[in-house]
Amino acid sequence: MLFFLCIALAGALPLDVKALLKEREEALAEFHDARTSPLAVISRHVFDGEQPLRIGSDRTNQVMLEGLAPQALEIRARGGSFEVTRDGRTDRAETMALIEMGRYGLWLVGRLQPTLLVFDSEAPGLRKGPWPVWFAPDPATRVEARLVPASSPREQIVLTTRGAKRQMLRLGKLEFSLYGRKHSLVAVRSLEPAGNSTISIFFRDATTGKESYAVGRYIDAEALGEDRYALDFNRAYNPTCAFSPFYDCPIPPKENVLSVPVRAGERDPGGH
Repeated sequence: MLFFLCIALAGALPLDVKALLKEREEALAEFHDARTSPLAVISRHVFDGEQPLRIGSDRTNQVMLEGLAPQALEIRARGGSFEVTRDGRTDRAETMALIEMGRYGLWLVGRLQPTLLVFDSEAPGLRKGPWPVWFAPDPATRVEARLVPASSPREQIVLTTRGAKRQMLRLGKLEFSLYGRKHSLVAVRSLEPAGNSTISIFFRDATTGKESYAVGRYIDAEALGEDRYALDFNRAYNPTCAFSPFYDCPIPPKENVLSVPVRAGERDPGGH
């Protein structure tokens, strides 16, 4: 009881270490699952306007995948969604849709830059990694933050590791205390997919490029009620481009740099 009281006085919130370690076990399991692991991605294809991507085992296809029919399907990007044609039928698919075809998964992503990612259950990365690794749990890094809203939330373009653009809604700043010092980080909400409600923070700290991934890390805010949120840096996670060269990840804004080392959450997995 006294332990948690001391944490509360320091501005931190109680941390359920058992639940945290269980989440990490589940994350590792997902990394070994070809349906969910970024290590299973074998290629990336950006749509050129409304020009179709043809997929199949024939060499004339833009996306050639062994084991499929010679001309298995055709996909077009149209106005923020996709048209998928196969077996003489055309269906609409929204952003973030996953099409399963035998050993492959075709993931349709992006509104400003429509893209196809191909997953393969036989991808070499599923055998060799790299796998997620974490700092030890640190109760002092689960803190309460207050959202200071922007005068009027506005759309903001966030640049990515491939020079593309992502649509975000800038919500304001989350203010909090960590290690006895006051900090603030810009909070955004991605507009992809539509209806997304997650409040995200992309940040760097004094471990970035040394003990943690060079691009930075992400953290999702947990609503506590009204303008209060929990920021649990033990749950700070790496962007998928830390594990695969085929991903395109938002870059933290220049103002989202913490001067202190945050040795909590995911570390640099290496292998990139």
